[in-house]
Amino acid sequence: MDRRFPKQAFNLNDFSGFFESDKSPPLKVEFLTGGACNSNYLVSTSEDEKVVCRVHSRKTAKMESYINSLVKGVVPTSELLWTSGNFSVRHYIEGEAFTPSPSVVKEAGLIIAKMSKVKFEGKGYIQTDGTVTPIEGWNSIEKGLFSLLEHKQVKEILPNALSTHLKRIVNDYSHIFSSFDESRNLVHGDFRPDNILVSNHSIKAVIDWEFAHSGCSYMDIGNIMRHLPGKWAKDLESGLIEGGFNLHENWLFRAKLIDLISHLEFLTSGRSQKFKESCLDKIKDLVVFEQNSNIT
Repeated sequence: MDRRFPKQAFNLNDFSGFFESDKSPPLKVEFLTGGACNSNYLVSTSEDEKVVCRVHSRKTAKMESYINSLVKGVVPTSELLWTSGNFSVRHYIEGEAFTPSPSVVKEAGLIIAKMSKVKFEGKGYIQTDGTVTPIEGWNSIEKGLFSLLEHKQVKEILPNALSTHLKRIVNDYSHIFSSFDESRNLVHGDFRPDNILVSNHSIKAVIDWEFAHSGCSYMDIGNIMRHLPGKWAKDLESGLIEGGFNLHENWLFRAKLIDLISHLEFLTSGRSQKFKESCLDKIKDLVVFEQNSNIT
């Protein structure tokens, strides 16, 4: 796993509010390698209880607690048991990371459709009282993308010809970006296989809501499709439609278009060179897809 934040150690004192005298102390602590930002530990007790102790790198514990209350009964997720400061404890769910199959990919589409029905008054970061604060520098996606394309690190990595293509694409499809800006849906923000637990060909839980925000659901569609071969698009489409999502006929292009945000932001990060090269490949794929398609 190419982490975005350094691994943080497990300290029992940080979770003393959960492991009180009426609970047996941890017998076994195991680092869970799936996370890219927070540090997650599988903790087993003598009571044969298993929980996930989470050390939050981005101070999102309270926000995730609020999101948990929003999605309960709407989206399968792990039960939040305790939170304090930058630490939280969740019920451990047995499952495997998402492996595509027709039923599981379709179910992922259904879940995105369900999340899209949770609405907010504004777009941006979700606060614990239900209000939303704008994301600085992103009053519009179009302007945000142009800003990223002028970022020093992005300019150092992107070939000039590719940068020119991207600026033309952002300009040509400003009407699509405007429609994205109007969305006020619950977005998971990191809807990838590692954050989707599966058991018996069914999704058991969507985890790691630290990047959740109010915005456009095509971001979640783009995120999951980034990790899937194109042959699975029809199954995802089936789930989205069945879930009542208002899917545009050129939905796959729209998903790739909004996913450009993530790829460009990754180029400004401290991620590995290998990872950034994979982002560059995805950006090139977007240009080729646009050139070979009849987009409206």
